[in-house]
Amino acid sequence: MKQWITELLALQEIDMRIRGLRTRLTMIPEEMSKLEKELKIEKSKLDHAKESFVGIELEIKKRESGIKDQNETMKKYNTQSAQIKKNDEYRAMMHEIENVKNKISDIETEQLGFMDKIEVAKNAFKSEEKLFKDREKAIAEEENELRELEGKLKAEIESQTSLREEFSVKISPDLLSIYKRLLSKKTGIPLVDVYQGICGNCHLKLTPQTVNTVRKEMQVFCDNCGHLLYPRETE
Repeated sequence: MKQWITELLALQEIDMRIRGLRTRLTMIPEEMSKLEKELKIEKSKLDHAKESFVGIELEIKKRESGIKDQNETMKKYNTQSAQIKKNDEYRAMMHEIENVKNKISDIETEQLGFMDKIEVAKNAFKSEEKLFKDREKAIAEEENELRELEGKLKAEIESQTSLREEFSVKISPDLLSIYKRLLSKKTGIPLVDVYQGICGNCHLKLTPQTVNTVRKEMQVFCDNCGHLLYPRETE
């Protein structure tokens, strides 16, 4: 294989390595964002469970306060009833006291309903809290791994870029200019092999004249995609 092919293939291998590293590097911000969104969703679930639990607690306290107020009212009525002399006024007071007792009973029934719910809400909150803490820890570890990967990728890109300079100086300026133009397309690879008359980039059949030129290892371009060609050794 002619020297221009081997040198260009060596440079291309480095450039494909750099391209792959950069592609992987560009994915990291999206992955970090995805983890942040996932944590927000988990936090939202935890907040919802907490709000539900706290809300029920508040309702229970409201009922406790309501029962206390009604007991105070009944205490006041009982005191007043002891001072009443007339039968009709006494009966009216007893009726009011009975109403207060009924109110207390209704509030206690509501309170019992909330008491049944609070244990379920409390367990749900604790469960969500554990899930959140576990996932928060896991996400933090994943984020650290991504940051470490980001550092390694940048270091590897820098290393490969330095190595690239060593290889690029070996190639003639004209050929290097063509190669760079093809590389800038960022699709496929600039120098592709030909096998059984087929271009390794666009996979279309080449003209017999182009195939013959490729076999002579001369610089020639694909009739269809314009990429540089070289013969596959096993052809």
